[in-house]
Amino acid sequence: MEYAGSDNSLPFGQGASAFGSEDGEGEDVIPERRLSLDLIHWEPAAERYDVERAASPAPSYVSMQSEDWSFLSETEVDEDPLPGVATKVQLERPCSSESSDCSFYSDDDIEGEGKPERRPRKKSCSQPSPPAPPVKPELIKDPNEKRHPALTIEFAFKVLQSSLKKLTADELKRFKRMLWERYPECFQDPLDKLDIVDVVDKMLEICDIEVSLKITLFVLNEMNLKKVTEYLQGMCKRNEVRYELKVTLKRKYENMHEGLAQHGQQSLFESVYTDLLVTEGGNAKINIEHEYKKIEELKEVVRGTKEVVDSKDIFDPEIVKKKHVRTLITKGTPGIGKSSLVQKFILDWVNGVAHQHVFLLIPLPFKELNQMADDSIAFMDLICRLYPEMKKVDCLEFEDCQVMFICDGLDDCVVPIDFCRTAYWCDIDTPTTLRILITNLIRGNLLYSSYVWVTSRPVSVEVIPGESIHQSYEVCGFTDEQKEAYFRKVIPNAELAERAIAHIKSCKTLYYMCHMPLFCWVVHNVLERELQSLPAGTELPKAITHFYTNLLLVHISMRGQKLKNSKDAKDDQPVLSDQEFLMKLGKIAFQLLEKNVYRIEKDHWKESGLQDRDAVVTAGLCTQFYREKFVMYHEKVDCFVHPTMQEYIAALYVFLSFKNNGKNVLDSHKFKVFSKDSPLAELYKSAIEKALHSKNVSYEVFLRFLLGMSVEANQELLRGILTSTGSTLPAREETARYIRKKLKESQHLDKTKTENLERCLDELFPNPQRQ
Repeated sequence: MEYAGSDNSLPFGQGASAFGSEDGEGEDVIPERRLSLDLIHWEPAAERYDVERAASPAPSYVSMQSEDWSFLSETEVDEDPLPGVATKVQLERPCSSESSDCSFYSDDDIEGEGKPERRPRKKSCSQPSPPAPPVKPELIKDPNEKRHPALTIEFAFKVLQSSLKKLTADELKRFKRMLWERYPECFQDPLDKLDIVDVVDKMLEICDIEVSLKITLFVLNEMNLKKVTEYLQGMCKRNEVRYELKVTLKRKYENMHEGLAQHGQQSLFESVYTDLLVTEGGNAKINIEHEYKKIEELKEVVRGTKEVVDSKDIFDPEIVKKKHVRTLITKGTPGIGKSSLVQKFILDWVNGVAHQHVFLLIPLPFKELNQMADDSIAFMDLICRLYPEMKKVDCLEFEDCQVMFICDGLDDCVVPIDFCRTAYWCDIDTPTTLRILITNLIRGNLLYSSYVWVTSRPVSVEVIPGESIHQSYEVCGFTDEQKEAYFRKVIPNAELAERAIAHIKSCKTLYYMCHMPLFCWVVHNVLERELQSLPAGTELPKAITHFYTNLLLVHISMRGQKLKNSKDAKDDQPVLSDQEFLMKLGKIAFQLLEKNVYRIEKDHWKESGLQDRDAVVTAGLCTQFYREKFVMYHEKVDCFVHPTMQEYIAALYVFLSFKNNGKNVLDSHKFKVFSKDSPLAELYKSAIEKALHSKNVSYEVFLRFLLGMSVEANQELLRGILTSTGSTLPAREETARYIRKKLKESQHLDKTKTENLERCLDELFPNPQRQ
């Protein structure tokens, strides 16, 4: 074989027709022609060139050793290749459809004139050049593109695994084959013997997370598996939304507002929250522990043992599946810890501690929903208004994306909920009223596959029909151990915390009342101030009136908020002022106390001219629950949130009647009227005599509250409902002398009344140095 310039040969890889006609015209002109695969590097000045054998394909690619390539033997390569130009031929793994035809050139196949001679070769082989391999965009990753924080190895592994599980056996086999054939640069060995877990693990090990998702989507699209592709894309989008939702919820709920949101101090939730007693079922009974007596009429008839529930067991997947739970109702009296339990649930989900079977957790607090009470709004728009990150999700019903709604504080809802008169509604994209949306969400007409958790006071649960409630829990507040654990948490100084606990235990009334987390917050605030102001080693005040007075202010503030936001107030029922409300409620409390009764009947509400809703729902000083009287009969019970709260409100009524109106209401037969200058000691002496001569112990704690209200600090707290305040030191000193006189005659008194008189002195002079 000779050079292309001779009269009998052409360059390698080109035919004679490439140089024009046979007569030799234009033989010195070389047209610009580029092969799809450069097999030679032609330079006219060189005398020889060398065709070097292509590099052997990767040994793992078994198909590269097929018979199509058997002609590449060492005898077909120049034994004495010319030095100089070397051409390397890279061979790609052929597809099964490609042909292995070769073109062989001999010395007689090409002719030319005026060309230098070259040594003839036996024959040469040239594979028709395939087009250059296309760029695979799914393998390209922008180095400047930041990975979304939600895209983790754990999520990628789960979502790829769940996506491949949706393939049939044949589809999975084809997927693995296509994955291996299309991406030889990634996978050297066949994947057909690997199961789903190993395939996903292999992809994530070799490729980046984003690349693994991209190549999976590409292959699924090539296989025309649209549903699986949409599932994978939808899960990735919802995973990003879930991450952003968790960020929002963490920022919103990581702090706890004890007491009321605008008045209570803000603390890190974990530094304050203490586990609560939660039981399954129940009728949200009240705690009836009392220092001096047993209150049988409020005692719940218990049949069987109630199971205690851990917060992590709420909507447990096994329980949900076993009992077919969709809607859960959690009941509890005001201040018992329902909202704290919800906050604990949310933060456990946000932090990945529990409830991870829930994919999207969407709290719908009624205090926030009330702002949309007058709007006509679609359900999806309502959610997006509360949580703008949800705008990226076009629907909430998606496979493997369990959604949960938490409707906290049904009693706070200003829109009247009526299941009997509310239309059925299933459309989440068409605007309607808030009442229709909430009612149908609880019913299950909106997003039936979602979980719904509603918290409420017992009175508001009545509006939900029994068929819409699949499970019921009761929040009972703190146990004795949990009370102590709370104070050890909120008081960092261990010594001071133990002093506070010892002080609370020294007063049974205070200790019993601390089953309410809200009251514990009040006690903590008061004790913290006193512990910081008193010298070390000084005994803490034993008075309890100032604790209850602070708790009353919380309830009055709560009432003001709800009245301000109320949408259903009727014009024919004017709103009572705080003073009028407390006087009417106090009259009921005092009348029941004189009869040694703790249940409020319908006639009491009617006679007082007070709406039960104002006391039960608006102010939260009273509660309603159902007591199982017989197997098939439950009776409704109205009462105060605790027996001691009834005694406090009764004492407040007597005190306000005297201070504001100059009336002594302790004697119902003799209505003695005092002038405003009459000494307070006269009222107190009559109260002491009433308590000492009473055949029961109904007036013991009542008397302590009544005497404690004379202290200037407590009157200052009550200044919003007191028309006159002033120094009461002379009256308190005279009352203290009267009590000491009675104590000297203690041989005629029983032990209980003697101890209570000692406590009364603590109320009159709460400072450690009693006068």
